[in-house]
Amino acid sequence: MKKKSALLIAVLIALSCFSGCSGKAENNSTSSSNSQTITSQESSQLNSVQENTSSVSETAQQESPDKASDTASSLTSTASSSVSSGTASSDISEKTSSEPSSEVSENSDVEDSGNVQQSSQTQVSSESSVQPSQVSQTSHVSQTSQVSQTSQNSEVRQSSQSEPSPQPQPHQETSNPVQPASKTDIGGMALYDQLFRIENKVSINITMSKSELDKLQNDYMTYTAKDENKKSEIYRMATVTFTVGSESYTVDEVGIRLKGNQSLEPPFAKNGSPNICSYKLSFDETFDDKDEYGSSAKVWTDKTARDERKKRKFASMNELDIKWNICYDNTNIREIYATKLFESANVLVQKIGLSQMTVNGNNYGLVKIYEPIDKTFLEKRLPESAIGGDLYKCMWSEYSSSGSRTGSWRGANYQTNNSYGIQQNSKGIKYNFNLKTNKKSSDHSSLKNFLSVINKANLTKDELEKVLDIDCYAAFMAASYFAGDPDDIRNNFNNHYLYFRKDNGKAIFIVYDNDRTLGITYGLNRNCAERNPYSNYAATAGDQKNPLIKKTICHDALPSLTYIRDKYAAQLKKLAASEMLTSDADFNRMYNTAKSNYESIITPYTRFANQEETFRFSLDGNKNGGDRANMSFEQFRSQIMNTYKTSKP
Repeated sequence: MKKKSALLIAVLIALSCFSGCSGKAENNSTSSSNSQTITSQESSQLNSVQENTSSVSETAQQESPDKASDTASSLTSTASSSVSSGTASSDISEKTSSEPSSEVSENSDVEDSGNVQQSSQTQVSSESSVQPSQVSQTSHVSQTSQVSQTSQNSEVRQSSQSEPSPQPQPHQETSNPVQPASKTDIGGMALYDQLFRIENKVSINITMSKSELDKLQNDYMTYTAKDENKKSEIYRMATVTFTVGSESYTVDEVGIRLKGNQSLEPPFAKNGSPNICSYKLSFDETFDDKDEYGSSAKVWTDKTARDERKKRKFASMNELDIKWNICYDNTNIREIYATKLFESANVLVQKIGLSQMTVNGNNYGLVKIYEPIDKTFLEKRLPESAIGGDLYKCMWSEYSSSGSRTGSWRGANYQTNNSYGIQQNSKGIKYNFNLKTNKKSSDHSSLKNFLSVINKANLTKDELEKVLDIDCYAAFMAASYFAGDPDDIRNNFNNHYLYFRKDNGKAIFIVYDNDRTLGITYGLNRNCAERNPYSNYAATAGDQKNPLIKKTICHDALPSLTYIRDKYAAQLKKLAASEMLTSDADFNRMYNTAKSNYESIITPYTRFANQEETFRFSLDGNKNGGDRANMSFEQFRSQIMNTYKTSKP
């Protein structure tokens, strides 16, 4: 009865919801503190696993958090090696300790031959100096849920620890509940919630063989080194160990590629010194596209295993983005704090967290981790009826919609000459509006109609309300003003997503890439704190060219649409009265939490070739430092509040 009751409680917690402007639920439950071993091929029944988990949790809740070990120190040069694919399975059992077997192949690439192969590619070759990790001798439950199609068990080390209570979220429940973890979703929503909580210390250890790391380097040289607009879309293979608080998850055969536009760098500089890089991780990569992988393409002999890999998620996500602190924000939390500001206004925004990153055991210091904006992101936040519409990533481009290079760059300023299409990174083709969903079926009719409507000279209230969610738009623009990013939709016609709901066809905006927020001026000295919230001026691009912004919230808004400016003003007033902007207290609390967790690891093992400043924790700032320094948060907050209070429509 105890197990059944605990299971019922766990399931009820997992089904709690989280929503934005349009209302979807996210789970804030604390993940259970049990020890698990996730093996490779055969999955155990979910209810059996939950029963074991609940049982262990009852014991764990009685233990003191003081006994929890500092798991970041375990991610050293002895981080996990990995292995070849197979079809091994194991039964659920309870035991005191476990040492997973480690089979290291002599070759990290396998030729594509006619032979039946259980393993076509391995993780760590004999070229790599990385040694297998040591498994802690803690009592745990051996669990056979699917992590990867490999013959070595993927180890999940978890020990008891009491977690702080989840922070309340300003969202509403909908009829599209979050599903609990399954055999293809490692950790599920419970882990998703814990991964992005600032209170939890997180570390990510990336382990790659020398040959796979060399391929990552060669991908850069083949594409970006020859044309800065091109980048490889090929994923290389890595083993990644995530440690969240006291729990660790090792996932084999994770896809990894370089990420970034102007900030894109190879793993190593020309002189051989390491660079600090941003990465995209893919948990559902199959590595079997012969156009990309050639003779080393993975051979799947088990269709079911391949199908499960295509469905594999980590913490409810298909992918995870990792970015280094390129703007040298010494608080290390401004973008995370900005997400809380957007959430408080019920604006759709991705989750962002902090993590230590190590590569083959070497400490790369502190990075930020990002939830990707994709269909899964939308499913967490919108009702089921709204899912299925066109999603666009919006940015600068020099391409026309026909795919021809014009040589003239322009931002996504929502004029009728803006381009749209499907981004092709390997060819350097990107549009103002890059379609991310419905790539095979969309005719872009929702976008084309939206652009046509908002560019009408005498746009009416009824016309606009048919294509735009007005309330979400007003909240989005108000929170964007106080975030003060000079590289966003208003100030540089850049860095946001546009989504057309399936149920009513209306457009909603999604926040993206606010790494220059709340007083960050390093590399782009545009002080948005001195900008009037109703100004026709774009801080970076100059004159405001976005017809939607000009006609709705600026000084010269259309008379028929001034009611939207009133809604915008009401949202500004609400945010200006919040403790997030009237005081530094919330910001300082978040800063101190981050500093306590990560100050000891913030200095990398070496000075990177592309590193310009020292990584550190500090609240200090230089308001007059130009593009080689950042304002302090206190300076930015004080100035933008004064600007707001003295501004009128």
